[in-house]
Amino acid sequence: MLKPVDAPGMEPRLPTDRQVARGFARLTGGFWRGATARTAWFWTLALAASVIFSVFVNVTVNRWNGWFFDTLEKKDTEGALIAMAVFPVLAITVAGVGVGILVTRETLQVHWRKWVMAKLADGWVGERRFYRLSLSGYEPANPEYRIADDVRWATEPLVDFAIGLLSALITIIMFIEILWEIGGGLTLPQSFGGVTIPAYLVLAAIVYAVLVSGLITIVGRHLPRLAAARNEGEARLRFSLMRIRDHGEAIALARAETGERRAVARTYDNLAQRWLAMIRWRGRLTWITNGSSALVPVVPLLLAAPKYLSGDMSLGGVVQVAAAFVAVQNAFNWVLDNFMRIAEWLAAARRVNELADALERLGTSRPDDHLTVMPSPDGMLRLAEVTLTDRGGRNLVADLDITAPPGATLHVSGELGLGKAALIQAVAGLWPWGRGEIALPAQAQVTVVPHSLHLSEGSLRAILDTAQSLSTERLADALRRYGLSSLAQRLDEHNDWDKALATGDRQRLALARAELEAPDVLLLDEATSALEVDAALDLIAELRAARPDAIMLLMGQSAGFAEAASHRLLMKRAGGVARMAAHDANSRAHGPHPEEGSHGPSRRGKTELPIGPDGAAITHGADRC
Repeated sequence: MLKPVDAPGMEPRLPTDRQVARGFARLTGGFWRGATARTAWFWTLALAASVIFSVFVNVTVNRWNGWFFDTLEKKDTEGALIAMAVFPVLAITVAGVGVGILVTRETLQVHWRKWVMAKLADGWVGERRFYRLSLSGYEPANPEYRIADDVRWATEPLVDFAIGLLSALITIIMFIEILWEIGGGLTLPQSFGGVTIPAYLVLAAIVYAVLVSGLITIVGRHLPRLAAARNEGEARLRFSLMRIRDHGEAIALARAETGERRAVARTYDNLAQRWLAMIRWRGRLTWITNGSSALVPVVPLLLAAPKYLSGDMSLGGVVQVAAAFVAVQNAFNWVLDNFMRIAEWLAAARRVNELADALERLGTSRPDDHLTVMPSPDGMLRLAEVTLTDRGGRNLVADLDITAPPGATLHVSGELGLGKAALIQAVAGLWPWGRGEIALPAQAQVTVVPHSLHLSEGSLRAILDTAQSLSTERLADALRRYGLSSLAQRLDEHNDWDKALATGDRQRLALARAELEAPDVLLLDEATSALEVDAALDLIAELRAARPDAIMLLMGQSAGFAEAASHRLLMKRAGGVARMAAHDANSRAHGPHPEEGSHGPSRRGKTELPIGPDGAAITHGADRC
């Protein structure tokens, strides 16, 4: 969960274990409500019924033990044979109950994990939050690991805990009755005062359990924190190794493998230290758990021995009492037996909560200085006095004023630096920091064509048509028009297209995909960098012909951008801040506007750039370098 801060300058506190449990319950409890309620309650009740029935079967087995050993003590052959004949029925019943618990438990775990994972994945992927979260500063480490693995470790054990707790409570009730009934009271010899201890086996079981559980709690109190640190270290190691795979080509060409190997070694050293710290505490805990495991079967025999030797308890009674004592002890020590798993569950639940809280915070928080995004009443794209900053408030692009009508093609070049990415993301609705207003055509579809389109592993059809609504003929025609005729017959072929296609072909595919999305605003970020100028011009012309009214912003120095634009805008950097510096209204694609010569720098510090047949203009702030 997000860490509350006590006062300025103080370190945020980690939520307590109780807060973690409550937060996880709020996050995941919706599984038992809404559309999944029927499924959730069916498997929950079926599991509970199986667990309760299993306890009654165990009590029956305990009573069978008493019956069988009593017949042996009495040398009752007929009774022993009857007991042996009954036992296979008990064995089959025990096996059947075990199957029932297994099926209901794991089915409930699968459905619950699916619901929680879908909720987090939808929250993370939906509305491009995975990217916005990385920009926000709220993103916890390795969100993908939290969704894929931590959800599992936070849901599956919890079902097991519920089974164990329910079983423990019923076992305590049922088997204490056996201890009370068979054990009765114990009268001490006269040398010890002749005192009678009522229900002495019940009292002994409770005292023993309290002592051992108390020791476990004291010794193991640090394990949840250590388990969380270890899991974080494991995630960092996986990330380090994935980084090498993702950037394998660059690392190999630069011969940078030595540095990467050292980075992985440092990450593992840190993980090893966390593991060793946890091992030391688990070693201390093992002294108590193993010692208790050795004592539990012996203690009831020692306690029952005086009554057996005095003839007050039969052999069958001793066997029943010993088994009942162990059952009660195991039930009382449920927390003891699951302490490590509870610690690991708390660590996983904490990590899941942190991701859920970060997503919630992303949806509710807003920077003090923020951009205003609004619909444009006249269908134009407008940036009014827009200044973009980074998260720390440092200016990246300053005083940007642009007005572009439908059909305009604007080439933005120069020394943008980090400001280019910020400008693209601001128009796309992803950049939260800055000031000013951005007006987009009402309900506009904004499509960004990046330098290198990410191609999901799968079919070309899924890559080109994310809505699964276009015909095969439409998709094949788009591929042919963008120079990918060889792929037109491979729409349903599954492949790792990132590796199967050259950079130039991936850029052609990205432009085809952009056309099929039917955008109103197109942002091309170095989208033709791997192509020749003539090829780039043909592709941009194809895109313009398909979307004649779309507003196109061509960002960067890619081939064909300058020639295809109706107007060009040059940015200069001063002190790390990009500002408007100059414009050039000539273009190969459209030629100069007839009224262009009548407009020059105004005395108010504005430069108007007429474009489009309706006389609408692109304007920008004066050079402030």
